[in-house]
Amino acid sequence: MPWSKLKNIILMILLVTNLCLLVLVGGQELQNSRLKSRAREDTIQLIRGRGVQVEENLIPQSMTLRPQTVQRDLDWEERTAAALLGTPVVAESRGGEVYRYFNPKGYVQFHSDGAFSAQLNPSDFPLGEDRRQGCLELMENMGLKGVILDETEDALLFRQTWEGKPLFSQQVTMVCREGGLASITAGRQLVGRPQEDPTRHTISIATALIEFVNGVSALGDVCNRIDGIEEGFVTAASLSGPTVLTPVWRVTTDTGAYQLDTVTGGVTRGF
Repeated sequence: MPWSKLKNIILMILLVTNLCLLVLVGGQELQNSRLKSRAREDTIQLIRGRGVQVEENLIPQSMTLRPQTVQRDLDWEERTAAALLGTPVVAESRGGEVYRYFNPKGYVQFHSDGAFSAQLNPSDFPLGEDRRQGCLELMENMGLKGVILDETEDALLFRQTWEGKPLFSQQVTMVCREGGLASITAGRQLVGRPQEDPTRHTISIATALIEFVNGVSALGDVCNRIDGIEEGFVTAASLSGPTVLTPVWRVTTDTGAYQLDTVTGGVTRGF
């Protein structure tokens, strides 16, 4: 048989084999998706049977958030400080893995556990007529996106987000004076780009619902209704290792708010 015909036959066999594998994998994924959807629906009915009312559209369809880690990056911190203060900035090690970056406009300080603060000359950081928007723009200039949670006469509470999801434990208070930003008081912000952590995995939606109901009961509380579920992250930092981002649900109920760790299934009260 001529080589050209034999080559065409081999290519056809490979093509058919790849198509069969694609159909097989696609069929398995579809079957897994159907099983997860059925498990979710059955679990919703189960917790309703245990006296917890919930609208099905409040329950996420899937676990979209994955565990992440962030390595501390001193160069990134310096760039973040310079984005607020303007260049150049002077870097100063203050011991204990604390670094301060400063120039005549003020200083920005970072700690290894994510603690973050700043002292500023308010005349250099005018906020304009809409100080909420002014504060958000200053933070975004630093690469720190987020929302304003609360506002008082002279301060705003800023909570950071990452890819549109709240970082529940990353909040700072922004103090305003004389029409400008005067300081950012001790709180926590996440600086750097998170990377997915392949060593940790989230539980299923069905398991999360069961763990939540059981966890609330284990706390000695009674929950009769789930009013909302907000997906986000909490962070934990160590002196020598990376910052760990754990996906969680913030579950609001008729008796209060709870945090569900979607890796371990642990439940705690409030935030």
